Amino acid sequence: MIFSHGNAEDIYLVQSWLQSYFLKHVNVNAVVYEYTGYGEANGKIPQEQSLYDDIEAVYLYLTETLNTPADQIILFGRSIGSGPSCFLAEKYHVAGVMLHSPVMSILRVVFTNLRWTLWFDKFPNIDRIKHFDCPVYIVHGHRDEIVHISHAQRLWQNCENKSFEPYFVELAGHNNIEKFAKDYLQRVKLFIEHVDQWVEEKNQRLLDELDDEHHMAWDSDQQPDPRTYLEDSTEPFVKNHQ
Repeated sequence: MIFSHGNAEDIYLVQSWLQSYFLKHVNVNAVVYEYTGYGEANGKIPQEQSLYDDIEAVYLYLTETLNTPADQIILFGRSIGSGPSCFLAEKYHVAGVMLHSPVMSILRVVFTNLRWTLWFDKFPNIDRIKHFDCPVYIVHGHRDEIVHISHAQRLWQNCENKSFEPYFVELAGHNNIEKFAKDYLQRVKLFIEHVDQWVEEKNQRLLDELDDEHHMAWDSDQQPDPRTYLEDSTEPFVKNHQ
C-alpha cells in the first residue's frame, strides 16, 4: 500500500500513525514517501508536478526494481494526497484506491460548485477518477470543515467502479475521522479483501479470454502467434502513454 499524506503532515507523522494505529490491525506492507519540498525532502518549492513525479518514482521502483505485481498495489491518499494517488491510478494499473478526505480539485475547495475544471486548477481528481477500473473506497467526515463532504459525494458519483460503498462518517471533521469511525480499520480490511477478490476475478476473466482465443486459433487451423501474448505481458502496468 502506497501512502500519500495530507498537506499539514510529513513522512514522520504518517509513520507514527501507521506504526501506532494502522499497521497494528491491518496486515499490509506500507510504503511511505515524502513530497519534494516537504519535511527533509527540501530544496524546492512544492509543486503539483513534483508530487506526481514522486509517487510515480515510488510505483516504478516497486514494479520494476522490486518486481511487485501491479495487482498487489493499493493506493492510499489522504486529503491533498488524493491528488498524486488519483494521478497514478489514472495512468497505471493498480489493485485499488482508498481516498481519505479527498478533494475534487484545489479550486473546488473554495468554489465547491464549479461545473468545469479550469485550466489552471490543480489535482483534478473529479475528472481522473472516472477513468479508474479498479475498486475505490472513499471515506469522509460529514462535518469536514476544510474539504466539504460534497467533494467525496461527487467523486463517488464519478466513479466507474462502484463495487465498494463509501463511508461518510457522522460528526467527523477533516482530521479526526478515526475518532468517530470506530469501525475505520475494519472497513479498511474489508476493502482489502474486496480488492483481492476483484483482482482474482479479473485475472480469471483474462485467462478465460486467452483460453478462448487459443481454441479459436486452433479451430481455424492457425497457430496462435506467441508474440501476441509476449507483447501483452511486456506492458502490464501503463494504461495511457500520452
